[in-house]
Amino acid sequence: MRLIIYLIIFTLISSKVYANFNLNGAPLAENRINLTPQDFKISIESQKKMKVNIDPNSIHWVRYNKNLLIPRIKIDLFIESNKSDSIFVEYKKEIFHLEKNGRQFSSELFYSPFENSPLNIYNDKKVIGKVQISMNKKYNHLIDYTCSRNNIKIDGLENYFISLGCNTKRIGEFGKEKPLLTVNWITPNLIIKNTDINHGTAVFTKGAPIEISAIDKRTNKLVNFRITSRIPKRLHRLFTAYGFGPYALETASNKDDQFEDYYSPAAPALFFYTNYKISEETSIRGFNALVFDKSVFNNAGAYLGSDFGFSLDNKLYFTTLLGVQHLFFKFDNDTTEVSEFIVPQGIEFMYRHAFDIPNYIISGGGFLSPSESFDYQNIWIRWGKNYFWELNYIYWANDNLSAKMWGLSVGFPFKGFL
Repeated sequence: MRLIIYLIIFTLISSKVYANFNLNGAPLAENRINLTPQDFKISIESQKKMKVNIDPNSIHWVRYNKNLLIPRIKIDLFIESNKSDSIFVEYKKEIFHLEKNGRQFSSELFYSPFENSPLNIYNDKKVIGKVQISMNKKYNHLIDYTCSRNNIKIDGLENYFISLGCNTKRIGEFGKEKPLLTVNWITPNLIIKNTDINHGTAVFTKGAPIEISAIDKRTNKLVNFRITSRIPKRLHRLFTAYGFGPYALETASNKDDQFEDYYSPAAPALFFYTNYKISEETSIRGFNALVFDKSVFNNAGAYLGSDFGFSLDNKLYFTTLLGVQHLFFKFDNDTTEVSEFIVPQGIEFMYRHAFDIPNYIISGGGFLSPSESFDYQNIWIRWGKNYFWELNYIYWANDNLSAKMWGLSVGFPFKGFL
């Protein structure tokens, strides 16, 4: 039964991802590998005089289906004609009508050189030409950063170009969820054996290698290659982490016109973080920050985080933080403690794979309160991979009391649950 479910999922994924590579609306991606017009070979078969140019400023990598990087180019097409000609272009089952200026038809079209689809030139109902653009000899394995946690490796394609992207789905019952890793791949110079298809999807559930047989279109020779991966046995939804560090603590009391203040340059500070993933874009987040010496200041909160505003090839995005906090403050043993709920709201940014280092993250954000009865700011910035460094500043004050803490802490992942 489980095998049938996997096959159904594989079929759905394959039909969705590769039914048609419509790259016109695909967002621009990072220029991970520089390409020039010299990296492409233009083949023209035509009954009429025809000219095809590649615009060097239009060679871009685009991100298809959020994980697969594919080059897209713009070509300038010119065809000499007679007055009676009715010329149009068919490309990937779409019809493109051309402009006519005197004795020449012309158009600008986007083309996907990784695919096997030619431009078919028609005059009325008759095919009068064909244009196909392929990759010159260039060897690169472009493994997208969506695969960075899965240690994807390719064996047997040392002399071929291949692009791969990854997506992980949760399967199984709640509390026992496991990963189903799909690796989408496309190569410009190979086709799968006994087909004319140059792309596919490798599905991993246990991490065993997947063997693929292909044919080199240029030499007609058999090429066997293998995709290997590393996948975890479990996918948790609730993640926890803790942190600590010496923080400066500055507090003050102005009760009954008696002003007192206290400053510690290195008070102990403890932090605890939780993140429960509802979906890939939504989570429930919690934190607790405690600093203590002569004064005790504790700030805790729970928030619904919703990602938005993706940019820079989806590596940079912002998250709204809507929720509530609890604040505890005790200036000293002779001062009445403060224990109350506050509702500052916040925003966070996250930049994944910072400086092109896989899985390293720069993030930061802040909470501000609209209340007129007290002041509150909470600002932070983090850097790291598994463990992380955090700069944090928290300030709270009402008419009689105030607390300010700032410093550098180090955080560590603790355990996953659910």
